[in-house]
Formats: sequence, structure tokens, C-alpha cells
Amino acid sequence: MKTVTLRIATLIFVVSTVISAHAQGTLFEIKDGLDNYALKRIMENNVNTLISSFKMAVIENKKPKLSKDNFTVDAIEGIEEMWKSSAMNFPITELKSRCLNTSTGYQVRGIPVDMLEADKAEERQELTIDFQKDGKISAVSVAIEMHRYDMIMAEKSNEVDYSRRQFIVDFVENFRTAYNKKDMKMLNSVFSDKALIITGKLVKEKPNSDITKMTLNNNRVVYIKQTKMQYLEKLRNIFKNTKYINVKFEDIEVTQHPKYDDIYGVNLKQYWHTSNYQDVGYLFLMIDFRDPKNPIIQVRTWQPDKDDKGNVVTKKEDVFRLGSFRIVR
Repeated sequence: MKTVTLRIATLIFVVSTVISAHAQGTLFEIKDGLDNYALKRIMENNVNTLISSFKMAVIENKKPKLSKDNFTVDAIEGIEEMWKSSAMNFPITELKSRCLNTSTGYQVRGIPVDMLEADKAEERQELTIDFQKDGKISAVSVAIEMHRYDMIMAEKSNEVDYSRRQFIVDFVENFRTAYNKKDMKMLNSVFSDKALIITGKLVKEKPNSDITKMTLNNNRVVYIKQTKMQYLEKLRNIFKNTKYINVKFEDIEVTQHPKYDDIYGVNLKQYWHTSNYQDVGYLFLMIDFRDPKNPIIQVRTWQPDKDDKGNVVTKKEDVFRLGSFRIVR
């Protein structure tokens, strides 16, 4: 009897959630990539619950009410941290996305959302939503463009390379979202203690690189070198004194090292915008996959999109890349 009652209650909950989402003008659907109908319905319901929770939170001017029935504890904590930086709302539309398989479950991408603290021109962004194998939402992050994701994955050379590229995309999205969430714990964990860090005209190196040593062989620009702790302390002060940080990545390129296939370079254009400061520059990350379960950033560099003469940097040879560093093992 209890089982029947539970099934009826679950059915009522699912139907009411879908009706609620529909009534507010937004309904999510997985269009392909998943054959398991029951699991598909669970995942759709959980996303529609997320949508309804955001809409209600905006109306009530409160943080969203998220249940452990639909979200993992980590997902709830992550969403609440994002909400502290900016409330979010979904546009009035029907949302459709294909389902992707990941090493830990499933993923949907390209879900449009409005960051209400952002300037109007930067308000519309996209989310990536990750699921456990049971369909429960395990993470939400700010996404890169879907066409760029497809380009990066299309360049795979084999299944291992494909898996690493998928990890890198997730990593970059979580890295970007960490700034929006002001997540010092995540930023501390991804950099090696010996990370090579350059800012303003900057390069970073990460800890735990006892085997790999990297030396800069590009001296075209004067750079300021910081330790990991110096860099994180600077970020901590920025987070403390800034309500909303909008970090956007564009033109993302992923390159595998020609000799060391467990070393990857990531180049991207970064837009940094807060209420009192903004800049545009080129970011380079060297990611080490020697420990496949715990890849780390060995090098992080940043350079402005203009050189010391005011010329826009557009040539690939003028931007830090894998070839800018000599790896000694």
C-alpha cells in the first residue's frame, strides 16, 4: 500500500512540476541522445524543477528552494554560491537539448539563462547541467558556446583524446564558473603549488610538478611573475570587494603536445567584467594529465589583447602556446 501511495505521490509531483513550468512559459525537453525513457523523464523533470525554482526565487527575491530529491548536495551548494553573485532566470521559451554521455553520468548543454546582476548586453548566457547516472542533477556551470564545444570534440584523435577533451571543456567551464561563484576552494585545488603564473602580462605554474619543469622561452613581452599564494590572495581581495564578476571565454582552442600526449594546451580569449573594472586578454593553460583522475594546471598565463604599442594581438605567434614552453622530464 505504501509503495502504491509513493508512486501516486511521485506522479502528482512530476505532473505538477511540468504544469508549473509550462504555466510560467518554460519547459525543458531532451530531444535525443538518451533511449531510456524513464531516465529521460526523470532528468527532464529535474531540469524543469530547476527552472521553476529559479523563477519562483526571482519573484520572491529569495534563494531557490532545491530538494535533495532532484539535486545532489554539491549541486545545491554550487547553485547557492552562484546565486550569491547573481540571481538567474530562464527566458520564456521551450528549451531542447541533446543528452551527452560522460564518465560520471550525463550532460545537457546550451541552456539559456539570464544573469540578472550582469549588464544588459552580457545578461544572456548558457548553462551546462550534469547528472548522475540516476538522473539527479550533480552540477550546474556556465557553458562555452555549443558550436565551439562541437569543434573541440571533432578534433579528437582517439577515444582517450576524446575523453580528455571532454574533461578539458568541463574543466574550463568549472574554472570560469569558479570566478562567478567566487569559489576560492576550487581555484586553490586546480593550480599546482609550483604553478607558473603570469599576470598583467602573466604566467602561472602549479604545485606537485616535481617531475616536470617548465621554462619560458618567449621574451617578447615583460611579464610579472607571482606565486600561487600571491595570486590567490589578490583574487580573494577582489572577491571580497566585488558583488558580481562576469568572466566570459571565447575562441577556445585545445592542443595536445606533439611529444608528451598527456600534456594539453588551452588557449582562449577572456573577458573580465566587474562593476568597477574590465579587461580583455588571452589566457593560456597548460594541463597535465599524468594523474588522469586529478589533472592539474602547470602553467597559466595572461596577456592583454594589445601590445605595448597599442596594437591588437591577433597573430598566433604573439600569444603564449604549448610551443612557448620547454618541458623537461
